Amino acid sequence: MSKELIKKNSAAEISPFVIFQTPVAAIRDAIAANLGEDGMSTADFERIKIPAGGGTAWEIQTLDGEETVKELSGIIIAWRETRAYWQTAMEDADGNAPPDCYSVDARTGIGKPGGDCHKCPFAQFGSDAKGVGQACKLVRQLFFLREDNLLPEIVCLPASSLKPARQYFMRLASKGVPCYGLITQIGLEKTKNAQGIVYSRATFASGGRLTPEQASLVKQYAAVIEPFLKAAPAMLGGKDVPEPADGTVDAATEVV
Repeated sequence: MSKELIKKNSAAEISPFVIFQTPVAAIRDAIAANLGEDGMSTADFERIKIPAGGGTAWEIQTLDGEETVKELSGIIIAWRETRAYWQTAMEDADGNAPPDCYSVDARTGIGKPGGDCHKCPFAQFGSDAKGVGQACKLVRQLFFLREDNLLPEIVCLPASSLKPARQYFMRLASKGVPCYGLITQIGLEKTKNAQGIVYSRATFASGGRLTPEQASLVKQYAAVIEPFLKAAPAMLGGKDVPEPADGTVDAATEVV
């Protein structure tokens, strides 16, 4: 990693984040006023996905429409890994069709076949239609708060981006820095798999460490949002799984 893992920027450099200018109580009140008793679940958050075909720019939603950026900069307030399995491959079926089996914790499947994800044959490498990757798609969801927002977006990382993500989180752990204690910058790099197929992979770097006061505010904010993050939808849908980008993880070269 070319950048220093934990850059110690001043609070002034990080202050543009709206969250540091808005009392947590005001955020709670805004959620209640705008969403009512029904509240919200992870199904309501905007998704940001890895582009297909080796693209090196992210597509994000703004009030003025779609915008393209080279790098995402924000705070990871929480994350989770999920799984979804379609008996008929997504590219051959209706993209809105619910999965035959899904898991919101990547451990216990609900549906057919259901059960222990780690023992499931569809979670094994070589079980997909190409005989290389996993038929049951593993995705890490990062609940990502960008500086202009008071609600997180979900950055969906496919299996091909799990290794750099886990390496980044391990480095943070080794320094005693929680993922919500710094600004994370997520870029994209073009690479190719063992079959020579080009695809996009996420990259991770520090964009500056938060002050203790800022990290405390983020932790308080996360406590307000956490119930909604845990309120999983009835089942995962196609929007929760990045489109096939021909970056299928090769078990021999990309152990995740």
